[in-house]
Order: sequence, then structure tokens, then C-alpha cells
Amino acid sequence: MKFELELTTDKIHSHLIHLYQLAKIDNRFVKEEKRYLYALGRKNNVSEKEVDEIIQDAVNMEFHEPETIKEKIIFLYEYIQMMLVDNKLDEREAQMCAIIAERMGLDRGLVGSMTNSIVTAKDEDKRPELSDEELSLYISNPDELL
Repeated sequence: MKFELELTTDKIHSHLIHLYQLAKIDNRFVKEEKRYLYALGRKNNVSEKEVDEIIQDAVNMEFHEPETIKEKIIFLYEYIQMMLVDNKLDEREAQMCAIIAERMGLDRGLVGSMTNSIVTAKDEDKRPELSDEELSLYISNPDELL
């Protein structure tokens, strides 16, 4: 939840819906996932009520692909955070993150690299997230961090 992005309403809604769909891929939508979705909504000036309305209408929302490398890396990071927020690494979620990365023109290996960095931080009793510096490195040199 770092690096502010200026996103269109359609892009924010699309991103929230696809995060929700990722969370539900294991047939569960747990409170940690819902809290994370609400937090991302608030970060983008979308209330919890609006998030609920957006995901209820999630049936046929077009994927609004991020345009810049910064947007792509931040989106991918948020997908990975959603995948890990319930402290369970589900293979279906990991596979979906890899597909999303590829669809955005990123190397699928970034999912494993970013996930490992987050899990390693958690194992070292640090916050389970990438630091601003690490995210900056991914944004500036994504291929070198595979």
C-alpha cells in the first residue's frame, strides 16, 4: 500500500474487482481479504460501501490494464499482497497472479520473486511487505530481480 498512483475511476473499480476475484479463487473470501480490499478502496477514495457495491456488480467488468511500469508493479504487488493476506499460499492464487503478470507484459517470475521477498520479511519478523526501496527497485529494474 505504497506509492500513490493517479488512477481513473474505471481502473480503480477494475482493480478492486480483480483483487476480489483473486481472493475468491479458493472459494473463500475471508475477513483479512475484505479488510485489505477496503484499505485499498480507502487509499483510492472509495468507501467501504462503494467497494461492496463494486464487487456485487463484478460479473463482467473489463480488465483495465495499468499503463506504466510503475502501475503494473504496484498492481502486481497488491495482487500478491491479497494472495498472502490470509497467511495461506494457495497454488490457484499464485497461478492467477502469474497469469495477471504475464497479461500486463511482466515476467511471471516476478510473482515468485516478490512473494519470496514478502515471505522472507515475515519469517524474519518484519512486516510482510516490500519496503519503499524494494518496490522502487522492482519499478526501475523488474527484469533484474527475477
